[in-house]
Amino acid sequence: MSGADHADALAVRTELAESRAHAGDFRGAIAEFRTLVRDRTAVSGADDPQTLDVRLDLARVLGTAKQFTKAIGVCEPLLRDQLRVLGPEHADVLETRQLLANLRYQAGDVEGAIGDLEELLAALSHVFMPTHDRITRVKRDIAFLKRAT
Repeated sequence: MSGADHADALAVRTELAESRAHAGDFRGAIAEFRTLVRDRTAVSGADDPQTLDVRLDLARVLGTAKQFTKAIGVCEPLLRDQLRVLGPEHADVLETRQLLANLRYQAGDVEGAIGDLEELLAALSHVFMPTHDRITRVKRDIAFLKRAT
């Protein structure tokens, strides 16, 4: 396969993995996303935005499958790589921060979730006006979690 053909095949496989996840076949989706991470890295490199996207997809599916510890294990290094490659205010970085906070909360790490949300709030404050809905929601979520501890 040529590079372009291989990239097209990877895109189709990504859609297939997403379809499996939407259909509730989390085991199949997780297996395919793990393979896609390996193959994307080999074809495009570890720092390619599409490779980072597939890693984010894997974390999302692991979280949906309630495999919170594994999802966190994917998210933490992903976030470090995204910060280095994309910068702290990139939409994918903000999404990963939100996902990581949600995963930590679901795993019972309320303090960790608060810390992640506070970092998210700081990044959002550079992107949006203080009255933006997303900032308001994150502030509300932080207050909720602080009351829960």
